[in-house]
Amino acid sequence: MQPITITISDKEILDLLSNYDSSKRELMIIKALKVGLIALKDIETVGNVDYVEKEFQKFKGDLDKEFLHLKDEFQNKLEETDELIQKKLTDNFDPETGIMSRVMKQYLGDGGKLSDLFNEENNTSAVSKIKKILSDYFDTDASRVVKLLDPNNPESPLNSFKKELTDRLIAIEKEIKAKESAKEATKVETEKGTQKGIIYQDQVFAEIEKIASIFGDTCLPTGNEAGQLLNSKLGDTVLTLNSDQTGGATLKIVFEAKDERMYLRNLLDELEGAKKNRNAGYAVGVISTKETLRDVKEAIETFRVYPRNKSICILDKETFDPISLKVAYTLARTSS
Repeated sequence: MQPITITISDKEILDLLSNYDSSKRELMIIKALKVGLIALKDIETVGNVDYVEKEFQKFKGDLDKEFLHLKDEFQNKLEETDELIQKKLTDNFDPETGIMSRVMKQYLGDGGKLSDLFNEENNTSAVSKIKKILSDYFDTDASRVVKLLDPNNPESPLNSFKKELTDRLIAIEKEIKAKESAKEATKVETEKGTQKGIIYQDQVFAEIEKIASIFGDTCLPTGNEAGQLLNSKLGDTVLTLNSDQTGGATLKIVFEAKDERMYLRNLLDELEGAKKNRNAGYAVGVISTKETLRDVKEAIETFRVYPRNKSICILDKETFDPISLKVAYTLARTSS
C-alpha cells in the first residue's frame, strides 16, 4: 500500500498537538490514528453482533408462531378423527342400532338362523339329523353298531376274530401242555442221572479215602462247594498229601468222578479246570465204565496218563475193583 499524506486543519486537533514537542508530534499523530482506527473497528464488530442477535430473535419468534399454528391444526384434525372413529364404532357396535347387534339378533335371536340350525324339534336342523343318525347306529339292541360289535353275530367281524382267537388259544394251550410234559419228563430223567452221579461220586470218595488212610493223606468231598473259579464246582474230591512226606509243602490232587457219557476232550478240559478251581497240582478223572467216554473206549483200557499232570482211570461201578484207582493215586502222588 502507498504512503498517505494527511493535512490536519481541525482546530481542536491542532490545539491538542500543540501541547507536545514538535519533534514528537508526528509520532503522536500516528498513535492517535492507530488507536482511533482500532476503536472504530471494535465498534463496527459490536454493531454486527447486535444485528445478528436481533435477526435470530426475530426468526425464533416467527418459528414459535408457526409451531403454535401447526399445533392448533393438529389438535383440530385429531378431534375430527376422534369424532369419526366414535361415529364408526357407534354405527357398528351400538347395542341398539349397530350393525353387529342386528346381525347377532338375525342369527342368534329368537327364530334366528342358528337357532333353527340347533333346534332338535326341527326335522331339517343339523342337530335333528345328527341325532337320528346316532340313534340308528347306537340306540337299542338292534342298532348297527351293536350288531357289528356282537361277537355272536355271524355277520359281525368280531365273530370270525373270536373264532380265530379261540382256535389259536386252544393250539397254544396244547403246545404249552406238550412242552410242560416234555419238560417234566426231562426233569425226571435229569434227576435220575444226577442222583446216579451223586451216588457214584460218594462211592469214589469212599475208595479214595481208603487209599489215603494208608499214606496218611487227607481227602475232602468238595463236589457241592464252589472253588476259586467264579461259580465253578469242578473237583469232586480234593486230596492233601501228608506234609511229613512233602517237606512241609502243601500239595494237592483233585479227583473228578463221571458216571455219564461224554467226550474225552470235554473230560480233559474239566480236569484242567478242576486243577485251577481247587489249586491242585494234579488231576485224576475217574469214570464208571469204558462206555463213559464215547470216542476212546478201546485205547484207554483201565488207566492212561495225559499231558499237563492229568490221568484217567476206570473204577467200574459194577465190580468196584480199585486197582486202577490205586495206580492213578500213586502216580499222581509221586508226580505232585
